[in-house]
Amino acid sequence: MVLTKDGKLPKEFADNGEIVSYPLTTDESVISKFDFIGVFGTDRFILSALHKLAGLDKPIITIGYGAGYLNTVNVVDFNDLISNLKRGNYTIEAIPTLTTGQGYIAVNDIVIAPARSATLMEYTLIINNEFAWRDSADGLIVATPIGSTAYALSAGGVLIYGGLRSFEIVPINSTNIARVPVIVPDDSRIVISDLLSRSKIEVIADGLVRRNINVTKVSIFKGPEIKLVKMSAATTLDRYRRIIESMISDLPPSAKLILKVLEYEGPLTPKEIIEKTLIPQRTVRASLRLLLRKRLVNRLIVPRGSSRLVAYAISNGTKLNIK
Repeated sequence: MVLTKDGKLPKEFADNGEIVSYPLTTDESVISKFDFIGVFGTDRFILSALHKLAGLDKPIITIGYGAGYLNTVNVVDFNDLISNLKRGNYTIEAIPTLTTGQGYIAVNDIVIAPARSATLMEYTLIINNEFAWRDSADGLIVATPIGSTAYALSAGGVLIYGGLRSFEIVPINSTNIARVPVIVPDDSRIVISDLLSRSKIEVIADGLVRRNINVTKVSIFKGPEIKLVKMSAATTLDRYRRIIESMISDLPPSAKLILKVLEYEGPLTPKEIIEKTLIPQRTVRASLRLLLRKRLVNRLIVPRGSSRLVAYAISNGTKLNIK
């Protein structure tokens, strides 16, 4: 069966008699009739569907257009997928999720942060009943291995190799340079307590679910797993490569040039970027806004002589294959 937003089969496999389409459902009486569950749509729809299907004891195939980061297969290769499934040329990858135990499920990450951006949040981090630190930062990310390629990576986290049974805790712009990312076993219980901020604090799951919290403590731990079909030829780092390629493929030439200069030169102020690229000031500003939105660069405060200036740097030092 293939689950879609409107219940209609895409034209690429509408004539396949072995495929039945439904609107997104978790009805066990329907799902139990099929060997595989396909989810077709945009990355956002696929992510939303996985939230609802988490814990289901059926292998899930994700299908989309282009190089979506959660896609098992591109829709144009769907016929090849059917052949590979019949021949057994696939594996099942158990994808861990995160939960707060209050209805939040996240495939990528759970973020605790003030609703107003660039507003500090004070918190205490406790891991498995052990005090880790007290901190003041823009927020805190708890990410799965899949989520380590997303927001966590751009905030200074590391890339967790797929299959490693772990989660990652990444402070967002901490005021203390000693607050570094921490890798913990995936059976850990992570508690963020003593929450305090001038703005309302939110819990954000995968950027899809966003709720204000009226408590000073949030617990995060492993949620139900998702059985995701992985084609035999796919490698663990393919998902990471697809993310990077999709982020830079539609960049204008000016933004690509700025990325390449930052890759070689390290952190630069807007004035220094203009001097090295000879790109007009207005274009540099627009390109930096785009790169920030795509989380390809970070905005930093760096010392320059007796002053502290705004500068920009490649997120997490990522090496990009820019042509």
